Amino acid sequence: MRTDAELKADLMERLDAIPTVNASDIEISVDQGMVTLSGQVDTHQTRFQVERTARRVSGIRGLEIRVRPSQGLTKRHH
Repeated sequence: MRTDAELKADLMERLDAIPTVNASDIEISVDQGMVTLSGQVDTHQTRFQVERTARRVSGIRGLEIRVRPSQGLTKRHH
């Protein structure tokens, strides 16, 4: 079984490889193989890429995605 530190390092490396993701905008926490990703990305497509990438990491026991796209969060005109 992989350690939490190994899982986190693998996730960081994989997320950093996605061109549209600024890895420093995503917080990764791992507790006994349970991974939580939090933060903000630019679009829904990027959020999907983050989730798909995280699911490919072997050794993860569970995954919670709290990453939100910033697109669509702007103020709406009345």
